[in-house]
Amino acid sequence: MKFWLWIILALSLGSCTFFSQTKPDRPIICFTFDDQHHNVYHLARQALSDYGWRATCFVNSGAIGASGLLSLQQLQELHQDWNWEIGGHTLNHEDLAELDYSEAAYAIEQDYQNLVNWGFNPRSFALPKGVCPAAYFPLIKSHYDYLRGSTDLAMHVPLDPDVLGYLPFQSGWTAQIITDRIKRGIINGESLIIIGFHRIEDPNSIYNANCPIDVFREILSFVKQQNLEVLPLAEAVQKLK
Repeated sequence: MKFWLWIILALSLGSCTFFSQTKPDRPIICFTFDDQHHNVYHLARQALSDYGWRATCFVNSGAIGASGLLSLQQLQELHQDWNWEIGGHTLNHEDLAELDYSEAAYAIEQDYQNLVNWGFNPRSFALPKGVCPAAYFPLIKSHYDYLRGSTDLAMHVPLDPDVLGYLPFQSGWTAQIITDRIKRGIINGESLIIIGFHRIEDPNSIYNANCPIDVFREILSFVKQQNLEVLPLAEAVQKLK
């Protein structure tokens, strides 16, 4: 009788081990950059590489090489030499809510095909302006595994790969706004925190999304002090599955 009880207990413990998801003790941090601005390559890349970290760059493939934006060669260096993730963001940052189905399909699928043809193996997609009609989600999911929106969400294992939130840095913010968000995530036992940026050290930008490089470095220093793991988005989500 005791033998069978031991077998049942062993099987029960085995089931817990093999079928439950492992929740990390502390959140993984992802840094993402939207719209391929040139200082992502010139400034953010170097600041991250000082810690041995990598990030995700969401690009509009139709605008690559335009004034103030990354060239194809720079993106390929980020991917091939620095092991960054390159993800989709529509062809020309189209607002999907303003497109009909055929227009949306072209903006999504042509962007994806360009990235594939350039050797980026894109797995993640960031919704432009965080908006997408429900009818267009199957278009995106037919190409990408992970979808990032534009809303800050508390994310816990198990993650929903179709509803990944993030906190986008805004012009005029201090590093403390970001570090306080990360502290809150640690206290709340979150599994993943995505912090997003657009422009780095571009104070003359007309857009409300510039992060001074010293503020960016202060954020990185805090993450290092907290001994948090930093991964590109697709790798982080895959690890947390």
